[in-house]
Amino acid sequence: MIQARLSHVGLRAPEAGPLQRFYQDVVGMSLHEEFEGTSRLGWGLGHHALEISPGEAGLDHFALELPDLAQLDVLTGRLERLGVAVAEEQSVGDHPTTFGVEDPDGNRIELHGWVDRSGERVADAGRRPVRVHHVTLATRSMASMVDFYVEVLGFRVSDRMEDKFTWLRCNREHHTVAIVESDDPRRLDHYAFELGGWEDFKTWCDELAARNVPVRWGPGRHGPGNNLFIFFDDDAGFHVELSSELERYWDDVADYTPRLWKAEARTTNLWGSKPDWRERASGGKEDPATQSSGGPGATQEGDLLSEGARR
Repeated sequence: MIQARLSHVGLRAPEAGPLQRFYQDVVGMSLHEEFEGTSRLGWGLGHHALEISPGEAGLDHFALELPDLAQLDVLTGRLERLGVAVAEEQSVGDHPTTFGVEDPDGNRIELHGWVDRSGERVADAGRRPVRVHHVTLATRSMASMVDFYVEVLGFRVSDRMEDKFTWLRCNREHHTVAIVESDDPRRLDHYAFELGGWEDFKTWCDELAARNVPVRWGPGRHGPGNNLFIFFDDDAGFHVELSSELERYWDDVADYTPRLWKAEARTTNLWGSKPDWRERASGGKEDPATQSSGGPGATQEGDLLSEGARR
C-alpha cells in the first residue's frame, strides 16, 4: 500500500477573492502567499492547506505527500512503467517539486515529498481546524476510478456502499480519498478538515451560526469510518466537512476485508437522515428504519457486522 497523506486541496472559483476571505474569516486560515491570482492559505506556520485560483468552479487538484524522496521515486517509477503520464513540475513559491498525474476522470493529483506541517500542531481545534483531511470525488465511472486508485496508485479499499460509494486509504486512516457516484460537474463532492474531538463541534456550530453560515448536515456519525461530522457550504458552494474520530487501520499487523454497506440513510449517518444533495449524489433511498434502534446495514462476507467488529 502507498504511504501518503493529503497535503492540500486546490479549488477554482469565479470569485476567488471573496472565497479567500471566507476561509480567513470563517475557517481561521492565514494567507501564506499569492501569485498570478492564486492564493495559498494555511495555519500561519508550515505548508499551505488550501489553494484558491480564479476560474470555473471546481476541483483544480489535490496533493499527496509521500514520506521522503526515495518513496516518491519508487511511486513515479512504477507509474511510468504502467504507462501513466507523469509530469515533473517546478512549483511556484514555497512548494516542493511535484509530479503531476491525472486519474481517469481528469482530476489532477500532485505527488511530492515531505512538507513542513508544524502549523498543524499549534491549533485550537475549536477555533480553527487541525489540518486538511480528505477529499471525496464525484464520478460517473466508479469502477475505473477505483481501479486506478487501487491498482495504479496503491490505495486500499476500506468500505463500499454498494456500487455508489467507495472509501480508500493510503495510511492508517480509514480514507484519504473517497469516490461517490454523482454527475456533479465540479467533480468534487466535498472535502474535509479535521477537528480535535466532540467538544469542538459544539463550538464550531455556534461560531458558524454567529457568522450566518448554516450547518447543512449534522452533527452526525458516518457508518463507514465511524467519524463524527458536520457540513457547511463555503461562499462558492463547495461542501466542506469538519470531521473527527476517523477509524484507523493497522495494516502492518492485521488483515482487513472491505466491508459492504447498504445504500441507505443510516450508512452515511448513523444518527439520522441525509440532505437532498447527498441523496442526489449517492443514490440510495431514505430508510424508514432510520429512527429505529437497529444498527447500520454493513456486511462483511455476507454477515452483519456487530458494533464491536465495526470499531
